[in-house]
Amino acid sequence: MRFERFLLRCLVLGVVVFVVFCPQLAAEIEEEAENVASDLGFSEEVEINLVNIDVYVRDRKGAPVTDLTIEDFVVREDGEIREVTNFTVVDDEVFRRVSETRELPAVKTEAVETGLAMAVRPTWVVLYIDQENLHPLDRTRILRRVREFVKESLIPPVQMMVVANEGSLKVKQAFTSDAREITGVLRGMGKYSGGWVDRESVRNDLIERMQDLKGEQSRGDGAAAKGNRQLFQEVVAYAREEAFTLNHSLGGLRQVVDMLAGIEGRKSIIYVSNGLPMTPGLGLMHEYASSFHDNSILAYRSRFEKQAQYRSLAAGASSQEVTFHTLDAGGLEVNIGGGADAAYGSDPTSSQIGSSNFQGSLRYLADRTGGIAVVNTNDVSGGLQRVRDDLYSYYSIGFPARGAGRDTIHKVEVEIPGRSGIDIRHRGRFVHKSLETTVQDQVVSALLVGVENNPMGIEIERQNPLPATGNLWTVPVQISVAMSQITLLPTGDELVGHVVLVAGARDDGGKQSSVQRKDHEIRVPADSDISQRRWTVDSRFLMEEGKYRIVVGILDQITRKASYATLNVKVP
Repeated sequence: MRFERFLLRCLVLGVVVFVVFCPQLAAEIEEEAENVASDLGFSEEVEINLVNIDVYVRDRKGAPVTDLTIEDFVVREDGEIREVTNFTVVDDEVFRRVSETRELPAVKTEAVETGLAMAVRPTWVVLYIDQENLHPLDRTRILRRVREFVKESLIPPVQMMVVANEGSLKVKQAFTSDAREITGVLRGMGKYSGGWVDRESVRNDLIERMQDLKGEQSRGDGAAAKGNRQLFQEVVAYAREEAFTLNHSLGGLRQVVDMLAGIEGRKSIIYVSNGLPMTPGLGLMHEYASSFHDNSILAYRSRFEKQAQYRSLAAGASSQEVTFHTLDAGGLEVNIGGGADAAYGSDPTSSQIGSSNFQGSLRYLADRTGGIAVVNTNDVSGGLQRVRDDLYSYYSIGFPARGAGRDTIHKVEVEIPGRSGIDIRHRGRFVHKSLETTVQDQVVSALLVGVENNPMGIEIERQNPLPATGNLWTVPVQISVAMSQITLLPTGDELVGHVVLVAGARDDGGKQSSVQRKDHEIRVPADSDISQRRWTVDSRFLMEEGKYRIVVGILDQITRKASYATLNVKVP
């Protein structure tokens, strides 16, 4: 079943007593909270948002440069120079020290002097194997190298997971620091047959027919013109189908970026495929134009060009601190032209355009997110070594955020004036997130990696599923939290509180719902005894049969305290 058809949505979000909270009231709530906070015994707390940028500096041979100091760097946010307040040089030795403790908190005492706990943040690496865009023969070779990379590179606090595009996004292995688990999963991924072979066969068939028809025309065959028109339409149809497949593939990548958005730490995706087209059908269009001296087909390029989608994906990843490292499985053998047994050779220029079209996407995603593109090589070992260097050798640079908490995107630039012969890479954007957005992001991430942050004591109870229609079931769920955990401010003869409730669900096959958010206003009489009462929300989810993880997040909009809870359910 295609992911787009996955039905999972929250039907009802009701509460015992509530009035929907309007965004226009936000300023009034904040002002009211400030006026009564001291009366309720709240202490003043100042939050400083620090932007952390990992900067990779390499010499002309690609080796890490580790002798720079804080004075060497100039950091600009939206064009304005910012003061660097946190600076750490991270290398293999630092990671080894952290790895020996087996857990990051053990180095907190040293963080005062070195910034180690901030710099050596948890590192999350997603190995994304795009089976739908990967040739089986290339897969065998590339995954062998990736397994070697995992054995050499998986050192705590680095954790890896494996996901695959197999018609839908599937989690093959959850995050782990056990290299054996990752390599075992990769070793078992050699049987799936995706759509690449079929598309390649159709593409080569079209090229061969172009070559045959070109020969007929050279012999003066009058019926060739009809064949031209037929091939024209088939090339456009092929581009349309390739565009449909590409949209699905980009959707899977966006889903993984969204999953990682709420996870704290360094995040990267190692994307493995034979490439994705920047413009679907581009190589075939040029082949047709070259074969029949008919450039009219090139007018279709603008219809299928996907630059905006790639730009959006890269900008979203960079903003969420996600770096793309891309591996071209085809290597030097990439050939978008005809086969060796074709009667007439395909146009070399068109073949090169087609090859660059598929590699260009890999270069673009890596360049725009501060990552590495390993393309046009039959041995990716050197490129994977550079990826490993990025995991364990970098400068951690921090500076105070401006305009924090407003969901605004900012551009960041890092320079090293006066130093030549070096390459500098880093993510080019970051987002100052509001706490509401952070809660939503963390709910999405918790669907993937779980959650253990429930200071408010949220409870989720599932009642018996009820048949809906077809294979769909209505699953009643009750969400509750002690009223004593919600800040209620006196307003006239009532106590009033405001909370945001966020919920989402994901099945064990990797299909995920959209996250539902609802703002609630809570009102109770001022003389109420709330010590034993719970605020309750009755929800209903419409689900297909299967196993699910439901995650709920609640944000108290007055104290800005957030809490999360998870429920695993089986339907029916």
